[in-house]
Amino acid sequence: MTALPPKRPALAAAVLALALLPAAAAQAAFETSERGAAPETAIVIGIQDYDHVSDLTNTRKDAEAMAEMLKSFGYTVYEGYDLDKRGFEALLRQAALNIRDGSQVFFYYAGHGIQLGRRNYLLTSDAELSGIHDLPFQSVTLDRVSAILGGKAGSQILMLDSCRDNPVPQAKLNAEVGAQLYEAREGFDVFRPPLNTLVAFSTSPGATALDGEPGGNSPYTASVVRHFPASPDEDAMTVLAAIRSDVYSSTGNTQVPWESSTLMQKIYLRPAERSLNIAAADPDTAMEASSSGISQIPAELSVKVPLGRALELAPEISPYVQAGTTVSIVETPSAGVTSLQSGDGSALSLSYAPKLSELPARKDGGQVRKDRMVLRLAQADVVRDVTVNLEMIARQCDLEAGDLLDPQGVGLYRYPNEIDLKAAETACREAVEAAPGIGRLHYQLGRALQGQGRLMEAYEAFEKAAELGHVRAYNAVAYLHVTPNVDRETVPIPYNLDKAFALWDKGIEAGDPFSMHARGKRLLRKDGTPEEKQRGFDLLSRAVELGHTYALNELGVFFLWSGDELAQPARGLSYLEASAGRGDIYGTANLGYVYRDGGAGRPVDKEKARSLFAEAAQLGHPHAPGEIGRMIMNGDLPGSDAAEALEWYDMGLARGDAWGGANGAWVALNRLSDRIPPHAAAARAGKAMALNDPDARAAAQDLLESMPETDVAAGTQSILRQLGSGIAIDGQFGPASRRELGNWAREAGLPATVPEDAISQLQLAAQVHFALNPIRQDLF
Repeated sequence: MTALPPKRPALAAAVLALALLPAAAAQAAFETSERGAAPETAIVIGIQDYDHVSDLTNTRKDAEAMAEMLKSFGYTVYEGYDLDKRGFEALLRQAALNIRDGSQVFFYYAGHGIQLGRRNYLLTSDAELSGIHDLPFQSVTLDRVSAILGGKAGSQILMLDSCRDNPVPQAKLNAEVGAQLYEAREGFDVFRPPLNTLVAFSTSPGATALDGEPGGNSPYTASVVRHFPASPDEDAMTVLAAIRSDVYSSTGNTQVPWESSTLMQKIYLRPAERSLNIAAADPDTAMEASSSGISQIPAELSVKVPLGRALELAPEISPYVQAGTTVSIVETPSAGVTSLQSGDGSALSLSYAPKLSELPARKDGGQVRKDRMVLRLAQADVVRDVTVNLEMIARQCDLEAGDLLDPQGVGLYRYPNEIDLKAAETACREAVEAAPGIGRLHYQLGRALQGQGRLMEAYEAFEKAAELGHVRAYNAVAYLHVTPNVDRETVPIPYNLDKAFALWDKGIEAGDPFSMHARGKRLLRKDGTPEEKQRGFDLLSRAVELGHTYALNELGVFFLWSGDELAQPARGLSYLEASAGRGDIYGTANLGYVYRDGGAGRPVDKEKARSLFAEAAQLGHPHAPGEIGRMIMNGDLPGSDAAEALEWYDMGLARGDAWGGANGAWVALNRLSDRIPPHAAAARAGKAMALNDPDARAAAQDLLESMPETDVAAGTQSILRQLGSGIAIDGQFGPASRRELGNWAREAGLPATVPEDAISQLQLAAQVHFALNPIRQDLF
């Protein structure tokens, strides 16, 4: 909210004088645009007790005082105390999930803060900074936090009461993409905030701030919580000027608070307006309201609605109100934020925004979320209080296909390998039909379709979601324009890097960590300028602030194995260990490579590598199974045999790993020929040839060319049998076999012309197999 007066009353006793509301227009409550219900959000963090550096005196009390003030102003406050890095990430993610488009965001931090290089770092409670690579795992960067929180906000205020003495004066740390080390300095440095941002520091750049007497508040925070409530009609910059004078005087002319602003208009920090008067409707055009009016409103209303980011509840009370009715919120909800405002013309809007939390959908089970509020309706001398009991149950589409770290989701998520694709498609088609204007639902339908390999349909769903402004869909559309996993000869999605870059830039601006990752890794990997690589590092690091494990993996791989002049193996290892520690299957598998081959200060440990690959494979990693098979065949795992290796290769092939097919075929033909018929080896090789890996395809073709044609033909018949054909596996590929292959190709939507040579026939059968049993493109 950036203008005076605030347009959304949010406190108890907020009053709206209603014009005429026609009963005929009443309908059930529904999910609506979140811009119509944009509650102010605050993140308040106080860190006082540190594990490894000096404790502070009053930072917890400072943060508590700020949280209470902001709550009294109507903010939804997410507060955390003595948070370690993982806790800080979780609080940021929850706050970012709950920021509605166009709202005002307030971020307050009290604790240790330092300068390193060109950035300001907020230290988490587990900060030790004893190793040169510790910084991203024990601190949070102020400018990146601002960029994340400001992505959807209309305006933001950042307030830092944290410029104490430097707690790590001997530390020398990596702070940028290069290997240079920086010394920590006390105080904060100037940085350029995003547009419509006000940054308020407790003292001037490079200086330190006083902590205050034990048990009290710091001079700065004490002045803040005194001046803002006392000056409700003054804009924030005016109040901060008074605070500056107050703090300077109270500290004996030593501490000078300082601000930096990119505000385009005045911003206010004060209690929301208690009343909003709406002119009466034109009596010539108004419809007659219910003759019984508010005297007939029940003492309680039970409202059931699908869980959403913003809900419109006015239709539930509109049948009872007449021209001139006033509505007041006399008891606010506890699990969300509600507000009254005028909608189109003279209509009432009673909006509700639930507090959302990240939760794996498999643990939710469609639980009902409940909340309540009390409204007072007054018409002339008639006054009625009504309790609104709100029940929200998640849409099945959100339960089946919600995405992690989706800034416009409802918090429920599944990893790609956890989605029941058919169930998700059914649920999301029903949701889209019921609420076609909600981009989140179109995006989640796209996830279900993409997982089935129906890429053109997925693309269309993602495009619709992007058209409706769903931020995560920008990344989904961009991915399909550049991924090498799409056969563009059969799927009419053109390769378009420029369009992908433009979409990622839109996602970055809106605060989406997936767009940051996708754009950042391409800038970091490319043979570009130092400035481009630095930007790539910055984008990936911004995603890391939210615990985005893909970004952790990308930085780990770059610093470990890129071969770039900026490579730093020990630094890369620290990123991979952080990713694996968060349960990411790619970070876990990448650590498996480290222990398999040694390096980055870690000795070769084949059994540990196997354990890491197995853990990643169990959770759905497409290539980890093949790595175990390869280790077995290389003799790295005594006690394992070729049959076990083949099982791992087959698991990888089923997930789309072409080398699982090529290597599995070789093992079946050359090590297990006494147990596995040649046609089964040929079938595996044929499937490898149907996948998009030219090296594996070439290896599979070489193997097939060494086999008798009858075995290759039998391999084709074997795949047809797997599809459900009743054809015999006899290696005689005559008219019946050709007819069966053509029919199955036609059913799969592929050209039904059967090639003449045996290997091409086998490859076509394998293409049919994957068309009807698609691999999970979204896992690569």
